[in-house]
Amino acid sequence: MENLKRLWPYVRAQRSSLLLGILCTALSGLFNGLFLWLSKEVLSPVVDKQAQVASDAQRQSRLDLMVVIILVVAVGRLAADAGKIYILQRTGQRILARLRESLFGHLSTLSINFFERKRTGEVMSRLTNDIGALQTVLTTAVVSFIAAPIDLAISVGLMLYWNWRLTLFVVVLLPPIAFAITRAGKKIKEAVKDLTDKNAQLTDYLQEKIAAMRLIQTFGTNRYEVGQFQAVNTRSYRATMSPIRIQSTLAPMIELIGMSGIVIALWFGSRDIIAGRMEAAALLSFLLAIHRTAMNAKAMANLNLLISSADAAAARIFEFFDEQPQIKDAPEAIDLATRNVGGHLRFERVRFSYPGDDREVLRDISFEIKPGQVVALAGLSGSGKTTIASLLPRLYDPTGGRITLDGLDLRDVSLQSLRDLIGAVPQDTTLFHGTLRDNIAYGSEGATLDQIVAAARRAHADEFIRTLPEAYDAPVGERGHGFSGGQKQRLAIARALLRNPKLLILDEATSALDAESEGLVQDALAELMKGRTTLIIAHRFSTIVNADLILVMDQGQIIESGTHAQLLARQGQYWRLYQMQAFQNKRGEIEANEIPSQALSA
Repeated sequence: MENLKRLWPYVRAQRSSLLLGILCTALSGLFNGLFLWLSKEVLSPVVDKQAQVASDAQRQSRLDLMVVIILVVAVGRLAADAGKIYILQRTGQRILARLRESLFGHLSTLSINFFERKRTGEVMSRLTNDIGALQTVLTTAVVSFIAAPIDLAISVGLMLYWNWRLTLFVVVLLPPIAFAITRAGKKIKEAVKDLTDKNAQLTDYLQEKIAAMRLIQTFGTNRYEVGQFQAVNTRSYRATMSPIRIQSTLAPMIELIGMSGIVIALWFGSRDIIAGRMEAAALLSFLLAIHRTAMNAKAMANLNLLISSADAAAARIFEFFDEQPQIKDAPEAIDLATRNVGGHLRFERVRFSYPGDDREVLRDISFEIKPGQVVALAGLSGSGKTTIASLLPRLYDPTGGRITLDGLDLRDVSLQSLRDLIGAVPQDTTLFHGTLRDNIAYGSEGATLDQIVAAARRAHADEFIRTLPEAYDAPVGERGHGFSGGQKQRLAIARALLRNPKLLILDEATSALDAESEGLVQDALAELMKGRTTLIIAHRFSTIVNADLILVMDQGQIIESGTHAQLLARQGQYWRLYQMQAFQNKRGEIEANEIPSQALSA
């Protein structure tokens, strides 16, 4: 239970509710013991010779009184049971909710490298499947964990009181049960670890393939994917059956041992009755106590299996908790919110290699962006443009050199205050489930509808939003389904405008748009860039012709720099890239013009 012990801080936070649940459980156990005791008192006038000396009226009166008392005890037991189940279930759910929130909060602090190493389905499995395994222990099993020992102690205590010698015969059977439970627990832990791994693979497979369903149907690979899924699903099924086989073997074994105890008690007890050493009513109540003991032993056996399962799940959960962010605040990080930030950025001999890869992606990068300036990065794919953009919000830190903002090393300022100054319009806009209003206001908590509308107007998004029946309350589907690329880009620009950032990153914001959409987005971007320190990464040269400075990247180095006109005049790498794109654009126009004429002749 080493991993489950780490849940103690979450359990301790609910100690008042837990203590109340334990009190209800103890009361339920006492009522159960009282019920066993009263059962002997009810049976005694009927089956014991000594009690039969009394008159029929006295026996009937005593029986009636005992039945009424038993009914009162039964009501008390039901009330205690209802209380313990509700309180302990609620306590378990609260613990799980806090654990899930804590895990998600911790994941949000981990460096982006963690999410590049881990598959999405694996992370989701920890938050769903593994915490689901803990749910059984913290809600259902916790009742058995507290109730079973109490019931067991009371039942064995009554058995010792009624016939201590007979109890010793029965108690001899408990070590084999304990041995079987312990051995099964070790096997079940290994089986559950394999099960959680297989379930994680299944979740990851489903997440990946469902997201790619358009591609699967386009390529007609449905049958192939069904076959692949069958293999993954079969492995998950076999892993699921392994702990079930262990449990299905253990339960009948415990049942057999329990039945043996009842037979032994019945045999020896009957001999004691014949010899006059035990009352018949005591034997019948003794048998009820044995049955109760066997039920509690079975519950504890199931509990052991559940704990083994939960411990394996907890190990996987705390494996993520043990991950530490590679990018974190310095001990005395500077809060930029307390300063009047101008927005002067400098890259000073910056070098960078991705974690686990010795190959340098950036080498000796030096440039500056003065407040309000627009600097663009151009170059072929893989030249290091996006990596530079990733260093600004400190998704990564340089492995050499430094980046400064108004003279402050970015590693010396707090992450939150730095990222509060940054706005970004990526190539692939991320839209979340919710409304258009929610998506525009993302990252700007407390924004009013008037502010949202104003930002949308400046981004040229208000014109298409108003055509929707629900306008700003229109629902957004998964990944922005139903909106064009240009519309999503304008929504991203509206989001950045509402955020009012000091630093702006435009990552190929118009690379996938048609000419009409690009024109609208360009107007919106011009509005967005006014007065902001801006870094542009672009494939289309039309987006950077007015930049104050263009840096041409190649294999992680800056090989050219200057304005658009200066770089064209040099006829170097930038000129060649520009000519190549101009040729491609011209060919695209020719092909587009040929289509109507061919259609007309047809």
